[in-house]
Amino acid sequence: MTVRVYTDGRRLALKEGATAAAWIGGDCLFALGDGSVLIQGAESAQRIEAHQGAILCAALHPDGKSLLTGGDDGRIARTTANGETEIFSALGRKWVDHIAASSVTGVVVAAQGKEAAVFPAKAREPAHRFVYPSSIGGFALDAKGRRLAASHYGGATIRYVLAAEDSGVKFNWAGSHLAIALSPDAEFVVTGMQETGLHGWRIADKLDLRMEGYPSKTRSFSWDRRGKWLATSGAHCAVVWPFSGKVGPQGKSPALLGERQALVTCVAFHPREEWLAMGYADGAVRLERMADNFISEIDEPGEGPVTALAWNADGSKLAIGDAAGRGGIVSIS
Repeated sequence: MTVRVYTDGRRLALKEGATAAAWIGGDCLFALGDGSVLIQGAESAQRIEAHQGAILCAALHPDGKSLLTGGDDGRIARTTANGETEIFSALGRKWVDHIAASSVTGVVVAAQGKEAAVFPAKAREPAHRFVYPSSIGGFALDAKGRRLAASHYGGATIRYVLAAEDSGVKFNWAGSHLAIALSPDAEFVVTGMQETGLHGWRIADKLDLRMEGYPSKTRSFSWDRRGKWLATSGAHCAVVWPFSGKVGPQGKSPALLGERQALVTCVAFHPREEWLAMGYADGAVRLERMADNFISEIDEPGEGPVTALAWNADGSKLAIGDAAGRGGIVSIS
C-alpha cells in the first residue's frame, strides 16, 4: 500500500507553522504560529484570527465541538468548526504554554509559568491554581480526567485536578523534565528530559524506569488504543516502548519503527489499529504497521519538521502540519 498526499488527499498551504491539529467531525482545525486557526472542511477553508500573537498550545474542548488554544497573549480562545471564535478566558500577560482538557469530567487546565489554572466543567474562570517548583514542562490528564500529571525541574507531580488543596504526589529525578505522558490506566508516568532520554515511574511505588539512547529531545508521545505501547520521538526512528505487565518497559527492548536519516519529530497512533504515523525533521511522513513492519510512504520531505499529526475519529483521515507552513490531509483505506 502506498498512500500519498498528492494522490489520496490534498496539499494545504497553512502559510504559518502548525502548533497542533485536531478534528471536529469532518473538519480539521490547524492552530498556527501567527495566532490564527485554519478550518479545513471538505469543500472549503476559512482562516480565523484567534490570538494577538502566536498559538503555543491547543486541545479539544471537553464538548468535542470546539478547539481551545493558548497563546503568548495570555489568553485561551475557543474556536468552533463553523468559524466562531471567542475568548474563553483572559489569564493575564504570561504566556499560556500548555493546555489539557477532559471530555469525561469537563475540566480544562492551562499552564502559565509555574502555575496551573484549573477550570471545572463549564467554568470560564479558574476555580483554583496549582503552583510548581519551576516552569511547567508539560501536562497530561488520565483517561478519567481526574488526575493531572505535570513535569517540571526535578521530576513530576500528580494531583487530583479538582481537589484544590491536593499538595500532590512527587516523583523525583534530577534534571529538567519537559514533555510528559501519563498512561491511560494511570499506572505509569513518563517524561522527556532536557538532557535527552526518558525517565518514568510506576506510580504505585515510584519505581524508577530509565529509557535512554536518544540523540535528541523527546517532544512527542502517543499511546496506542490499548495503552500497551508508548511511541516516542527524538531518534532516527520512532522508539516504541512496551507497557504491558507490572514493570512496564523495565528490562525490555523497544520496537524501532520507520528508521531514516532524519529524526522523528512527531508520532501519532491510529485510533483503532496498531498503525503508527511518524513525521520527520525533513518534513516526510510515514505510516508503519507494528505487526509486520509494513511501511507506507505518506508524504515526501519538505522545508520544515513535522509538528502536527492528527487522526480523525475513525482513522480514515490523517492531518499533517509542519513548521514551514506546509500541510496536508490524506485519506487512509
